[in-house]
Amino acid sequence: MQRPWCSLTAVIQPLLRFLIPLVLLTCALPAGTSHAEGRIYTVYTEELEPVHFTRQGIHVGIATEIVQAIFKEAGLAIALESYPWKRSYYYSRHDGNSFIYTINRSPEREKHFHWIGPILPKRTWLYRLKSRDHIRVSCLDDLKNYTTTVMLGYSLTKKLEDAGLRRDKELIVKTTKKDQLHVFLHGHADLITGNEFTLPRVLKGSGFTVNDMVPVLQMSDQGYYLAANLQISPEIIARLQAANKKIQQSGLVQQIIKKYME
Repeated sequence: MQRPWCSLTAVIQPLLRFLIPLVLLTCALPAGTSHAEGRIYTVYTEELEPVHFTRQGIHVGIATEIVQAIFKEAGLAIALESYPWKRSYYYSRHDGNSFIYTINRSPEREKHFHWIGPILPKRTWLYRLKSRDHIRVSCLDDLKNYTTTVMLGYSLTKKLEDAGLRRDKELIVKTTKKDQLHVFLHGHADLITGNEFTLPRVLKGSGFTVNDMVPVLQMSDQGYYLAANLQISPEIIARLQAANKKIQQSGLVQQIIKKYME
């Protein structure tokens, strides 16, 4: 005769094999994340030291740590992906489950994303070499007298083109900061774009420092943003905005900047 508890065990054991992994998965989700929100969001970026880059296959950088802190505070799980900027921008526009950072907020881009931020303050300038003091720039129109090396797909490149500067004439467009710097330091461009984070790092090992550079025209001071695909729900956007506000007020951003810039 079969004991009653043997039949009960035969029923319970298969259920446990299903329920235990489910419980473990639920416990692994960030605090405050429900089953409906248990998805992993893809966050696209590019290689731009020290703001966001990979080191031995690990995503690091000033903005990377800020973005990770924002999503953690909001209780949302993410997977970071790094590609050349134009590809990351394309993916973030067409992947309904995605975000992109760091991105400049511009009138042309405004309607294509939901915006969270700024997540990191920054000022973008056009720079010349200190030794080239004959270069005089006080407004956008003055740039037509010089050559400026810029980055492909960046909002600043579009802004300069809209101001009447022409590619392969007044503008020399490059796809990497390394190539951009090479053109500039070898005298093929009079001016180069940069900010207080990227310029010191890109100059490292070149024989030049920020002390050899002179900012001649400020192009932006609005800061870097995190942007979301338009299919991301308003509730998720609101949570991320609230999380960013808390992170900005915590002093963490200044700590991360100091960590990478000293």
